[in-house]
Amino acid sequence: MSLNSFFSSLLPKEDKFFPKFQQMSARIVTGADLFTEMVSATNHDKQVELYTKIKSIETECDNMMVNIFDDLDDSFVAPFDREDMHQLVNDVDDVMDLINDSAKRLMLYQPKLMPQKAMHLAEIILESAKAISEVFIALPNMKKNPDSIVAQCQKIHELENEGDDVYDNFVKELFETEPDVKELIKIKEIMQCMEEATDRANHVGKAIQIIMMKYA
Repeated sequence: MSLNSFFSSLLPKEDKFFPKFQQMSARIVTGADLFTEMVSATNHDKQVELYTKIKSIETECDNMMVNIFDDLDDSFVAPFDREDMHQLVNDVDDVMDLINDSAKRLMLYQPKLMPQKAMHLAEIILESAKAISEVFIALPNMKKNPDSIVAQCQKIHELENEGDDVYDNFVKELFETEPDVKELIKIKEIMQCMEEATDRANHVGKAIQIIMMKYA
């Protein structure tokens, strides 16, 4: 062990990061829940109202991310490797960014009718957000109960696979059944952005697993 590592091991790890991760992930759950409501809404004014709330949450998460980065810069000792924490925060924020982007496209494009698979994919995003939130609740005690974190990361991975299947089947059906090219493009772009949100959630799970391998 190097001298720096020795002295670092004697210092308490700053625990202010965990509550901020938990707060950020909880806001993403709220944003994902609002998005499922938006997908099912048929009134454009209601969609605009819901998007405004989602955008507000996305801005909150951006501010939380900056705040965590500032804390990392000011902290002598972080709970994990700084590079790992930067990657993790970026991935978490990207999930909310993609939820917001999906909602923005839905509001602007105003497709005539969102397919049932869109709701299925929105629910997958919500379940992924909930799993991420559960991970951050358990993360401070990862050495005592690593199995619960591993299980949630596996759930996120399975949800991402499910999202891929939903999206792939949707695209196939869309090209076979949608005669209106404009509607096809609108719906495909919205669904593609939603699928990317499930991918990014899986990145969060992978980042957590890397941290687990190093520190659990």
